[in-house]
Amino acid sequence: MARTWGEVPVVLESATTVVLARGAVRRPGGIEWSHGPVLSGQAAGRAGRDAITIEEGEEASELRAGASGAIPLYVEDDGESIVFSSHLDALIRTRPTAASPDWDAVAQMLAASGPIGGRTMVREVRRLQPGERVRRSAAGEVVSSRHWSWPALEMSGATVDDLLAVFRSTVADLARSGPLVSMLSGGWDSRLLLAAAVHAGVRHGVHAYTTSSDTGTVMEELVAARVAEHLGVPHEIVMPRRDAFAADLAHFGSAVDYQTAFHVWLVPLVRRLAAARTGAPDAVAPTVLDGLGGGLFVGGAFADPAPGEPVAAQRIAGGTRYLAAASHVLAPGVVERLRDRIQADTEPIVRRYLDHPFGHTFTAYLTRTLPGISLAPHGLVAAAGPVATPFLTDDLVSTALAMSPDEHRDGRLYPLLTSTFDQELGAMSTAQDLVPWPRPHPRRATSREAITHLRDLLRAEPVRPLVSRRLAEGTPSDWQAVLSTTGGQHLVRGLAMLSLWTRRYEGTLTNIDPTELMR
Repeated sequence: MARTWGEVPVVLESATTVVLARGAVRRPGGIEWSHGPVLSGQAAGRAGRDAITIEEGEEASELRAGASGAIPLYVEDDGESIVFSSHLDALIRTRPTAASPDWDAVAQMLAASGPIGGRTMVREVRRLQPGERVRRSAAGEVVSSRHWSWPALEMSGATVDDLLAVFRSTVADLARSGPLVSMLSGGWDSRLLLAAAVHAGVRHGVHAYTTSSDTGTVMEELVAARVAEHLGVPHEIVMPRRDAFAADLAHFGSAVDYQTAFHVWLVPLVRRLAAARTGAPDAVAPTVLDGLGGGLFVGGAFADPAPGEPVAAQRIAGGTRYLAAASHVLAPGVVERLRDRIQADTEPIVRRYLDHPFGHTFTAYLTRTLPGISLAPHGLVAAAGPVATPFLTDDLVSTALAMSPDEHRDGRLYPLLTSTFDQELGAMSTAQDLVPWPRPHPRRATSREAITHLRDLLRAEPVRPLVSRRLAEGTPSDWQAVLSTTGGQHLVRGLAMLSLWTRRYEGTLTNIDPTELMR
């Protein structure tokens, strides 16, 4: 590994441990590594920044995931040694023998969010989960353990003011670290982050960027522009090019190790950020503010149905929501096998947190946010520069969970928190408020160029047997109809990602035959 990735500096080396990393910070007894900016002194502890740590001692070395587990760290151990990387591809390509596909993980990427429960697209490598530790003793024994602190927290009567105080200090610390970039949409999370950054008085400035979501409407750009204008923040709308769809899809797949099909539409924005950084190589790299986790830990998203509904069944079914569109996309015999593979890993998580007051939050986080959505900031965006996810800092989540679930319900905290920075912003409608739901998605993904590329990917071997005959032989209008729905577009993107993955690893992995998903 060290020889293959020799351009990455060695930050820790001993008789038993070698670590190569960019941006790692030496701490007493080891190192800390994160995608975020380096915070010093009291700010580092107060912000509770999410980071991976490696502790080196005389008796053992220990690799620790952050409390959120959102920063991907992939590990392979044989009971005597540990090899790890922030990129799955690095482990696959440096193995002495070929890795083998994990078809359960592939199914979860295709039709859910991404590989669940620490799975990856290959059986030999896993992703560390929140609070997980891997310890190697001086004698060569490797032991894994996990203590995730968040579910053990108790509601202790924390208030909106308590949450606001932690949020303010978290964003203020980031503001002092250097310039900030807001990925401003028409929703609450990015609005709240931008308002807090402006209020903190970012010494180096803050700039907002907005791009066109494949699953939203033009109202996203319009509301974002209104927010930026109201705050007096420089704002740029980055419009995606239809003729760049194929390149953007490939870029995204490589950045996230082909483990999710969410947020492909962010690529044009990330390209713009990278270009801006290249144009000013001597400037301090701005930190991108990402709202990952805000909808769950602040907004109360994915709340349970009304009392009397079968809660467990509802949560389990939530993991396969996109399969409602399967008859338009997938071949007969595929759907139930995908459903079985997804639910086999979803159900134990649902049962584990069934009676927890925030059970719906933890279930959604572990089966949706962490497996796939987290890879947008920590796989795609992080490649362009520092990225911070303030809603997932340990201090903020701990405070949010110390409040009652009812205080989070229906997003009621958003206007309260936002109004403390700006009354008008707190009262301003979001893009979702202004557009009825469900809604079609006539965006770039439904363009002629996108349809041509997606058809080519899905009709090619070895993915073609998974695709419904009606879609494979359908006209561009048929494809546009499918891609104009949330579920249909999600499944088509998943199949396209699978097609790219098979091309990437043909000859590298064993038995890379997607028809395994039908068995």
